[in-house]
Amino acid sequence: MLSRNSLIAGQAGFSFGGFLFGQTARYAFNLLVARMLGAEFLGTYALAVAIIQIAEVFAVAGLDSALLRFINVQGTEPLRRREVIGSALKTSLLFSLVVLLLLMLFSGAIAALLNGSSLLQLALCCYAAALPFNAAVSLSGHAIQGFRNLQPKITAMHVMSPLLLLLLTLLFRFAFGPVAALCFPFALSAAGTFLWLRPRLSGITGTVARDILSSRIDRAMLSYALPFMGVSLLGMTAHWLDIVMLGMFTDTATVGMYHPAARTAGIIRSVFIAFSGIAAPMIAELHAGRETREIERIYRMVTRWIVSLVIPGTIVFMMMPVTVLGIFGPRFVPAGEALLLLSASSFLQAIFGLAATVLAMSGHARLSLLNAFSALVLQIVLNLLLIPVMGVNGAALSNLVVFLLLSLVRVAEVRVLLHIHPFGKALWKPLAAGVCSAAILLAALPFLDGLPLLWALVSGVFMTLAIYLSLMLLLKLEEEEKEIIFKALPFLNKQSGR
Repeated sequence: MLSRNSLIAGQAGFSFGGFLFGQTARYAFNLLVARMLGAEFLGTYALAVAIIQIAEVFAVAGLDSALLRFINVQGTEPLRRREVIGSALKTSLLFSLVVLLLLMLFSGAIAALLNGSSLLQLALCCYAAALPFNAAVSLSGHAIQGFRNLQPKITAMHVMSPLLLLLLTLLFRFAFGPVAALCFPFALSAAGTFLWLRPRLSGITGTVARDILSSRIDRAMLSYALPFMGVSLLGMTAHWLDIVMLGMFTDTATVGMYHPAARTAGIIRSVFIAFSGIAAPMIAELHAGRETREIERIYRMVTRWIVSLVIPGTIVFMMMPVTVLGIFGPRFVPAGEALLLLSASSFLQAIFGLAATVLAMSGHARLSLLNAFSALVLQIVLNLLLIPVMGVNGAALSNLVVFLLLSLVRVAEVRVLLHIHPFGKALWKPLAAGVCSAAILLAALPFLDGLPLLWALVSGVFMTLAIYLSLMLLLKLEEEEKEIIFKALPFLNKQSGR
């Protein structure tokens, strides 16, 4: 039992560390664009990235998920494994080039649909050049992961890529001006990330250029991959739907005002993503062995850990939204209410999102797909109704309603199908500590509002963390948490005399 706890905590810790660095770098990038280039440039970037990432799903074509399976079903045959990897990379390259040409051909029509100027059309054409590199990075990372090595993938996608984007944007801004800073770093950072990862792919998997060039399209793998492309397309479309539909109904400046709120609230979701990626294969293995009670134990334990980690950030984002967005500049402050709504939505995703993982890993893939499709349709309908009336707040409210209903449905489905639920007795501790911390921060807000913006934010964060952690220690950690902490920090074990 402890080994499973340690594995989840350790792997999730590494994964979350990578996500956290990437989120920080991307957050710094958004802050840089907002402060130096303005809301319209940030909105143009958000719309261009939304279109490119949705298009990237077609370039990857589900081969990332297929690779993990086909690499491992080949046993220990190095030649066959290299053939599989080479085929996936070559197929994706061909798809990427087709998607790239289509994007460049229709860039003007897409920009007009999203109420963008010629700047958006130029950004779309420049960002499209990143497609082959991003697809190759994704597939190379998954191929290396298939060899039980997660570090290069996390480093490439969540450290190298956002860090290069941030540094190149700074360089281009001061060397060539704002338009160059917006348009060129995206593709260059993708190319740089690929160049960093390519030799690691060869070193770990043995795949060289000849394996890619001489490979043929593996029809069996492609057939297996295409359904995953459908699932990925639903997820990616849902992720960017609010940005895209805001562009359709408003303008790039409004999208730029909304984007920092959406990305700030997205930090909360990164905790769930880190834990779900590690818990998923473990839940699948336990379900195959019909160990439902152990699934429930892990389900409750991981849910409690996620809740414990996301509560402080959620409190700050929901209690101090204007202060948080104020660091981007006065132009972004009106999206404070949207940040509050989006933070509540991300909190729901973090708490109840593991239900989706449990459903998918317990053999209910079709139900998971139906849930995702229904949520996407509902979000489209709500955006059509609310964005024209409420603007950015309408997009945020749509997001909250969708994930509230989706969370309730998923938890109910897990309860009915597997007879388990995520609500363990110990869950009351982080919730109680969070309520008390929020109440104290609320009482302190009049004082904090009198401080300079940055000092107010730092003080609010420090106060929330200090109170929350003190209350968690006062309420006493569970034995599972103590075991993990003492294993990760053995010097504490010695000091406590355990």
